[in-house]
Parts: sequence; C-alpha cells; structure tokens
Amino acid sequence: MVVDNYGLDLDEIIRESYKKSKEYLKRAGIEINKDIRLRVLKSSNLLRELYDMIKTYDINKLKQELEIGKSLLKQLSKDDVYIIKKENLREFYIGEIYLLKQKYNTDDINELNNMILKYVVLPIIKNERADGSSVSQTEEIFIVEDRLKRHIDETLESNRSDSININGPSIIRVKSPLSAVISTPLYTEGKNIEKDLTEFYAVSVIFHEEGHRFDNRKRWDDAEFSASALQYIMYIDMNDLLRYPETHKIVKENIIECKKYVEILALLGYHMVIEDLPESSLKYAANALKEAPYELGECYANIIIDRNKNLNIKDAVEEIKKLSALGAIKEIIRYEPKG
Repeated sequence: MVVDNYGLDLDEIIRESYKKSKEYLKRAGIEINKDIRLRVLKSSNLLRELYDMIKTYDINKLKQELEIGKSLLKQLSKDDVYIIKKENLREFYIGEIYLLKQKYNTDDINELNNMILKYVVLPIIKNERADGSSVSQTEEIFIVEDRLKRHIDETLESNRSDSININGPSIIRVKSPLSAVISTPLYTEGKNIEKDLTEFYAVSVIFHEEGHRFDNRKRWDDAEFSASALQYIMYIDMNDLLRYPETHKIVKENIIECKKYVEILALLGYHMVIEDLPESSLKYAANALKEAPYELGECYANIIIDRNKNLNIKDAVEEIKKLSALGAIKEIIRYEPKG
C-alpha cells in the first residue's frame, strides 16, 4: 500500500503538520527555540551520499564554496521546512558547514565535517528505523521521508479503511509502528481516512522530535521515554480529544495493556539476566528491551491523561522530565485506571 496511491502529497502533509505543531506549542505556551528548523531528507540514501561527500572533500574547493555559505545559510533559513534532495545536497552540506562554523567559531574544516558526521549523519544511519532526529547542535529537526513513508504505509495497512466501521464523524483506535502496545484515538470525519492516518503519523513523529527539545537528558533511554510520552500527550491535547468519551475508554484499555506489557518486560529482563532464554528468543528479547523506552513513554502518557481531568501540558512536561524510563515501570505497575 503506497501513500501516493491515495493522491496524497507527503511533502505538503509534512509542512502542514509542522506548522500545526508549532502553532499548538505557541498556543500552549511551551517554548522551544524559535529558530529551530525542519529538514526533510527525501531519501535515507542521501545520508550515504553526504557521508561520501564529507569523506572525499577537496579542502581548497570547499573553502571557496564557503565564501557563498552565508547566502546559502540564508536560503536554508528562509523557510521553516527545507526539502533536501540529490540536486541540492551539496548546497545543504555547505550551508551546514557555514552554520557550524558561525556557531562554534572555528575554521577547522576537519572539525566541522566531524561535527556533521557525529551529530547529523551517523545517528540517523545507525538507527535504521528512525523516522527523524533532533540535532541540538544545529537547532534542526530531521525527517527521513522514505522511512516515514514506509511506516505510514504500514499504518495504512494495519488500519485499513475496509476493516474500520466508520459511520460519519468518529473516534477510532489507531495502531502504528510507533507502538506495539497501545492505541491512539484518532478523530476522523470518515471522508478520507488515508489522509487522516497519514497526518496522524507525520505529526506524531514531528512531536516526538520536538519533545527532545524540552529536556536535554543525558541517558538515551530517558530521552526517548520523555519524547515518546510528550509526543502522545501533545497529539491528544492538540486535537482536543479528551472531550470524547471514546478517548477515555481507549486510554483505560491502554493502561491495562501497559500493565501486561511491563510484566512481560520484567520477565524477559529476568530471564536474560539468569541466562536461561533459548537462543531462538534472544533476538526477540533484545529488540523488546531496546524498544522499551518508547513503549514506556506512551504508556506513562496514558496514566497522566487518565489521572488528570483537566490536562495541563506544562505540568505534564515537568512531571515527565523528573521521571526515568526505569521509574516509569514502577509507576505503571502500581497505577489503577480511574473508574
């Protein structure tokens, strides 16, 4: 199932989703750097090309190109959303070099190239399932469009319109590659469910990357826990979904599933420690534990939503920042959904 088959312009949906997320954050009084920019990589293959470009650069030619870096950076900054294609990859590279040169006040090309590799290229290459990345060093959020498109296709496939009974405006349960444990409530008029699902997934990924901007946590698991929890809560709050009884029903069902999930997680961890898991289960267990911070974040978001009749996003941000992924396990085990 391909997004293009539905006549949807993914670039436009990403732009609109980013615009909506920024408007929501402003409305909610949540501050992230106003200069933050969204970069959309059309293909993950461009990262390999950029890697090769960096590794084979001609320092004299690059220094000459940096003379026009200021105008390139102005072009890159002109639009909140910059689409990176094969045709403008070199332009993007020069712009990034110039940006880092200005920010860190260095003319050392090797150092600047290493920064691009360390903060932009390698993290996205290494995490092959990542739809995006938040780079604080350049105040940028990256979306990898071919990966995003693949996961949107998976979302469309697992939530086929012919298997969803929609009779007019409805709240439906959506499962996505973002979570194997919980569902997300989605409001739809029922007129174009494919577009609704595409917008849901795109804005959720953008919210996740923006969530990293609220809390510069050192540990990887805590950082992903925070971003996942905030992503879920912000999506619910932005769309005012708490006014629907169906949303609260889905949240309570999610919490029950989360409690089961945490029990399984603890059991897997225990068996890995005592080393009695069969070899055939080791890969599954390792993957489950690797995905745990994301799942725990969304699970804990459901607890915050269930606990608070009047959700305050600022309070939610502060609460999540104080909790670790490990601490969330204890909270999920103890919590009982409100009646």
